[in-house]
Amino acid sequence: MLLKLKRDILLKPLTLTTGFVEKKQTMPILSNVYLKKTGNQIVIIANDMEIQASITVIGDMSGEDFTITLPGKKLQDILKVFPDSADVIFEVQESRILVKSGKTKFVLQSMPADHYPLIRVNTELESEFTISQGIFKKLVGQIQYAMADKDSRVFLNGMLFEIKHNKLHLVATDAHRLGLVTTDLTGEVKDTSAIIPRKTIVELCRMLDENSTEALIIKFFDNQVYFETQNKQLITKVIDGKYPDYERVIPVTNDKLCLINRNDLLAAVERVGVIGIDKLKTLTFELNHDVLAISCHNEEQEESKDEIMVDYQGSEPLKLSFNISFVRDLLSNSHVENLQWAFYDNNRSVLVTIPNEINFKGVIMPLRI
Repeated sequence: MLLKLKRDILLKPLTLTTGFVEKKQTMPILSNVYLKKTGNQIVIIANDMEIQASITVIGDMSGEDFTITLPGKKLQDILKVFPDSADVIFEVQESRILVKSGKTKFVLQSMPADHYPLIRVNTELESEFTISQGIFKKLVGQIQYAMADKDSRVFLNGMLFEIKHNKLHLVATDAHRLGLVTTDLTGEVKDTSAIIPRKTIVELCRMLDENSTEALIIKFFDNQVYFETQNKQLITKVIDGKYPDYERVIPVTNDKLCLINRNDLLAAVERVGVIGIDKLKTLTFELNHDVLAISCHNEEQEESKDEIMVDYQGSEPLKLSFNISFVRDLLSNSHVENLQWAFYDNNRSVLVTIPNEINFKGVIMPLRI
């Protein structure tokens, strides 16, 4: 017998790592996960040559020490069909691995572990800091929706990590909207910056617990960034390129301030969007005194409109149109009671902030109609 353990010991960590396993690989072994058992712990590793995740599992298990690779998605699906808390047994059958529980058996192809292309961490450390993983995940969650996806400008397909004057600045933009969050760092941290790929951000957030106060160590190397918690590690290559000067994009002269209840606005946006929207996903704001009218129209020339009460400190009526998805994303990820919207005129970008809070900024460009 190679290994015997409860299903749940292996299933959850395996689920977290298989996000790094690509279905279509130029190297077949990268469809596998790397499993190394030593005593009562198993290290599970998956990578796609750009990003590598590693999770260490400690639990009640028996069997010999080993290092093997198995098809990641298939092993995950097999464990899912076994009953909760079932005993799972792994046995070697020549170059294949038998996985069984009760009367149910599966035989999987294995590939030699020494052929698995593990990513090694560079040795020349540029900068390092520690932050609560819960705080870090909440910061990233406030802006990750603003990252581009499959943009030809590859530097937009990720998030900028910038350390400057002992502050961490996280920035995401797709050139039509921008999100910026800032937090103070403890200790003396050397200035540096790196663009972290979108996939890394998404999978890293899946691995972290937003309710945890456990430390997350982040280390910057020449072309890598390394993330580490007590039992999880992630190594990622960084995007090579120069990130846009985000500070120039943030409007500083917007003087028409409007305080809006986030839930009220989100509910109104959802209501008017029920009829569907046009190709530009147009959502129109009309602001007059303390009333904000929100409207949509669809391809069939049908219309919807709603109004909410706001606290508008400007004297001029305003009318701007935005991509409804951009507004919905910002509202859905803010998790505060009120947001302050700062307008300049009917054409320029709007700045969204949290009242009495300087560490978050959202920017949305209006549509040109």
